[in-house]
Amino acid sequence: MAAKGQSIRPSQYITTFGPASILETPDGPVVIAAPSHSGLFENTEPDAYEIRDLRLSQTLLNNKKIFRIPSNAELGVPENKLVYNAYYFPRWSLCPTHGILYRYQPQSLKGCPQCSPAPKWEEAWAKSREEAVRFVLACTRGHLDEVPWGSMIKHRQGCSKPDHLLWQGGGGALKNIEITCPECRKRVNFGDAYKKNFTCSGRFPEEGDLRCDCNKSAKIIQRGAANLRVAEIRSALTIPPLDTGLHRLLQTRSILAALPLTVDSKDQIVQMLDTLVSRRLLDPTIAATIKRYDEAEILGAIDDILGEINNPKESTEETLRQEEFRSLRNAACDGAPPQRSDKPGGPNQFEVYKENVERFRLDSGRTLRVTPLSRLRVVMVQIGYTRPIDTGNEENQPKIVPVEYDPPNRSIAWHPGVELFGEGIFLDFVSDTEPKGLSEHFPLQGQAYRRWLAAYNASDGYRKIKAMPGTKEDYLHPVFVWWHTLSHRLITALSVDSGYSSAAIRERVYSCTINNKTVGGLLLYTAQSGGDGTLGGLIGLVPHFDRVLKSALRNIDACSNDPICIEEEFGEEKVNGAACYACQLISETSCEHS
Repeated sequence: MAAKGQSIRPSQYITTFGPASILETPDGPVVIAAPSHSGLFENTEPDAYEIRDLRLSQTLLNNKKIFRIPSNAELGVPENKLVYNAYYFPRWSLCPTHGILYRYQPQSLKGCPQCSPAPKWEEAWAKSREEAVRFVLACTRGHLDEVPWGSMIKHRQGCSKPDHLLWQGGGGALKNIEITCPECRKRVNFGDAYKKNFTCSGRFPEEGDLRCDCNKSAKIIQRGAANLRVAEIRSALTIPPLDTGLHRLLQTRSILAALPLTVDSKDQIVQMLDTLVSRRLLDPTIAATIKRYDEAEILGAIDDILGEINNPKESTEETLRQEEFRSLRNAACDGAPPQRSDKPGGPNQFEVYKENVERFRLDSGRTLRVTPLSRLRVVMVQIGYTRPIDTGNEENQPKIVPVEYDPPNRSIAWHPGVELFGEGIFLDFVSDTEPKGLSEHFPLQGQAYRRWLAAYNASDGYRKIKAMPGTKEDYLHPVFVWWHTLSHRLITALSVDSGYSSAAIRERVYSCTINNKTVGGLLLYTAQSGGDGTLGGLIGLVPHFDRVLKSALRNIDACSNDPICIEEEFGEEKVNGAACYACQLISETSCEHS
């Protein structure tokens, strides 16, 4: 029987439905295979779908490469053909008519023992998939398996332990459900079993049923729970000088591997390109496009790339963010790029028109600078996933399970990623006295400020909170919290005026220390995979941003969930402080700190 399959967008694969996630399809729930078991690269190589981002690869991925998921059209197959493998999971089913837990046996004409036989086994199989049970077993080490329905019951001596069980009771609570053996009538309360710890089987169903030893306990969880699988994502903004079309072309994997340590002339590069093309290691179109650039441009771009390769910076999320923050501030002052030219290879992927930067004098006397980015590129990479299903247990914190593809006979692994192109708005406060409009931040005060500052200075109790990867818990600094809070309010306000939903607008919050003062900034952007920019609905609001700001700050001191919300205080067990989904919290697709 042919599977119907389910279409997902490349960005969904990175953020939500990646390997080891459970996806609902017309054929029932399936677990998405790991890249090495996907069948995607049986007849092709990941090189053909490489996403080039030298900074991200070198800084956060330990020199690993990035590949994107190709579409059916790119693979040259019909739209209805399945191109990525998935495994049916879970296999146990619950017949709602007779209240029976059963597991379908291959080629059988019926699954539930009390249901009438189907005319064809395909129909019986399809019925069992529609009735797939909604509970699975998982542990914090990433393992996933069937709930041990039969073994959770202590059968009477002499019981044959039948292959189906009775599901008795119902209502809104699990404690009302009893799992009963139809033969010996022994039973177990499902509410009690749901709270119980089970021995983990060490199973990775996304890797062809791979199993390994695991000394952690497993728990029952609903297959659609948000915490069953949380993607670990690393992202980076493409910034100067590696943001031009020429830089993108020169970052092709075969060119990087063949680049000499020193390059003296364009002829030397042309000879290298011709050699790669003759060996079928490089697309002739890429070589021809590079040759159309001037010698000075080629040599300058190669110097930039060799500088990144030969002088790698400290591999932390913090250093990468500081570079982005610096580039955004420089662009707000000088524009980006300073000189524009119409060259082959596409436009720059970081574009700011200096004349469009706006400054708003607020009632407080401070100056808010609003910088529109007419073009930007963000690369998101999924390095792995976690299963934070037992966060209350300090010794059972989730472990990152890597998601990568290891090509046969090669030493370099590949992570799945996606390119997002779009537009954005950068916000920061600027000084009226310092030259070139340097960023500044006003002094903070109050009880909440002191609580956050104490947590930042003594962050040991907050290390299990994975709000922002890095060695220093910058997300606890009061300045960062201030900008992060403003970000959520602005995203909600922008969704009203820009035409984008709040889930389509993303954030990047920045903070750094300049001259012993902590300053911050905020990038709000909307992007789509496979598209070159959006329609300007976001940056078109920049001239009227004072109105957007007033809308964001309206009723900021009130919440429809008060007094419950306002009475919450920040602490180790309540890291959101006085914030809930009625006032401050937004969707996880927008908030990069979950």
